[in-house]
Amino acid sequence: MNRLHRSALFLSTCLLLLVAGCSSGPASESPGTAPIAAAEKATAVKIQPITAQDLAEQITLPGSLEAWEDLTLAAEIAGPVDWVGPKEGDFLAAGAAILTIDSVAQKANLARDRVAAEVRQKAMERLKSLVAENLVSRQEFDNSVSIYETARQQYELSRIALAKSSVHSPVAGVLDARFIERGEYVKAGDPVALVVQVDRLKALIDIPEKDVRYFHIGEVVNVVQAQIDTGEEVRRSGTLVHLAYKADPVTRTYQGKIEIDNRDRQLRPGMIVRIEALRREIKQAIAIPLYAVVDFEGRKVVFIEEAGKANLRPVEIDRVIGDQAVIGAGLAPGERLIVKGQQLIADGATVKVEDQ
Repeated sequence: MNRLHRSALFLSTCLLLLVAGCSSGPASESPGTAPIAAAEKATAVKIQPITAQDLAEQITLPGSLEAWEDLTLAAEIAGPVDWVGPKEGDFLAAGAAILTIDSVAQKANLARDRVAAEVRQKAMERLKSLVAENLVSRQEFDNSVSIYETARQQYELSRIALAKSSVHSPVAGVLDARFIERGEYVKAGDPVALVVQVDRLKALIDIPEKDVRYFHIGEVVNVVQAQIDTGEEVRRSGTLVHLAYKADPVTRTYQGKIEIDNRDRQLRPGMIVRIEALRREIKQAIAIPLYAVVDFEGRKVVFIEEAGKANLRPVEIDRVIGDQAVIGAGLAPGERLIVKGQQLIADGATVKVEDQ
């Protein structure tokens, strides 16, 4: 075979191999088939149906308890203390005697002045009958009338002095302190006892300017005193009986006074309490858990589950009440709010709702 013939044979063989390679494909593939794409993984979430409901927005303020009446009683006359009755801490009825000041001398003065007034009265009455018969002068009778009136007034002063010699509690309460003991000398005006009315207390609160319009005289509020050591709470109702018209110039708050029934004496003056009052009622509000709201590109958004997909929804928050966000716009009752897993998904993501 000559050299030219061998070159032609080699070229023919290469051409046949090239044509065979172009016409043949992988043995594992059938005509018309394509590779299968991997399925998208679904994120597990929990949902909460959105409903409209009436909400009560509360306001909580700190307050301090004071006795309804805190009375420091003073001596009205001077003299030695000759009797003391109840001890400190004793409960007193209204009008109960606490101590007496120079009462023996005052009783003697009253008896003396009563006799003197009676004698002057009888003398005046005798002269009255005699002047009618012209047996004595009118001037003599007028003098007897003046003497009787002086004696009568002295008797009245002695009666008042005896009454002032006893110090009484003007209200039902507790004898919280007694500043004087038997045998000590007091002057008029000296403090002798402290009486605290405890069956009725008052709580004083400072109401901010933005909230004062929600408070009204006669409104019933909750008064709560927490026991720090046990975690227990003493709760009872109170009535707003006074609301200042003028604000405190420093704090810009308005003082309110709340009357509290304390006949069980569980509360004491000086305790710190919190006052819970109704700020406003919101009818048919859409409120969702605050943790369901996500910050996204400077906006507040939530995710709604629809047909296995998470749809991003911008919302407007009107106010926050406790751990609830009141939605002003963006949601409607009946929608399915994603409340768990919302931090792990994006708009349009596939989700799987877990059993509630």
